[in-house]
Amino acid sequence: MTLIEKKNNYDVELVQKFRKVDTTSIPEFERYDKPLEMGLWVLWVAKEKLDITKLTAYQIADVLVQAMEVSIEPRSIVNSFNRTKGKKVHIYCEEKETYYGIMKAGKDHLIAKAGAGSIQVYYFEAGKRYYSKNVLANNILAGLKGEIKIVDPYCGARTLDILSKAGTENVKFLTHLENLSENNKNSFLRELKDFKSEHANVEFRNCADKEIHDRYVISYNELVILGHSMKDLGEKESFAIVLNNKANKNIFDALIEVFNRRWKKASPI
Repeated sequence: MTLIEKKNNYDVELVQKFRKVDTTSIPEFERYDKPLEMGLWVLWVAKEKLDITKLTAYQIADVLVQAMEVSIEPRSIVNSFNRTKGKKVHIYCEEKETYYGIMKAGKDHLIAKAGAGSIQVYYFEAGKRYYSKNVLANNILAGLKGEIKIVDPYCGARTLDILSKAGTENVKFLTHLENLSENNKNSFLRELKDFKSEHANVEFRNCADKEIHDRYVISYNELVILGHSMKDLGEKESFAIVLNNKANKNIFDALIEVFNRRWKKASPI
């Protein structure tokens, strides 16, 4: 096998490794859209997860195109790294090839960039129920990834309307039916029956005791804290706070544990 063939095989194996690697301890790739940050992210994963200390710009670009499905040229990687003047990456020159390795300053840069977008706040003005419903469905819920866990002690037909517009995949919704009047509860259950016939991906459970008070949504990538129940959003002034999970891991882990414990005890609706 020639040196060129060995190099090509190595590059193919590198892409395959990136497709399978677990990156949960590293800031999300989706946080970055510039060549510098995307290149640094590849170098960090290579060093931290694959024990590869240096890569060429061609290899970095190949990983981004083949594994991360981002269109980028090696020249963009080279130019962005050159502008750092060796502060975020170390440059190796070996056998007429230029290699790059991430430095601590590069990791700190990625963490700072990820943290800059770790909190988003949405303001819901009193009297704007239609606007608030659409913002929650289209701007917040529709952007969540993976299975969605929702805690909301008050439900109504408007809750179902928001969930249907959000287009979310699998949803686990924990509520407390006893908070509703008899008429409102019966009305909600009738609407829910029709809703479930078209949205088998959404499961509701009733938490019989009164231990749920707050309203929040947990997903793979973000935690959403709601000031009001979905059914009342926009009736009064309120906020929705969206937190990035990796930047707020302690809160996220605690809420996941509590949700799972309550979900097991709750009754299907």
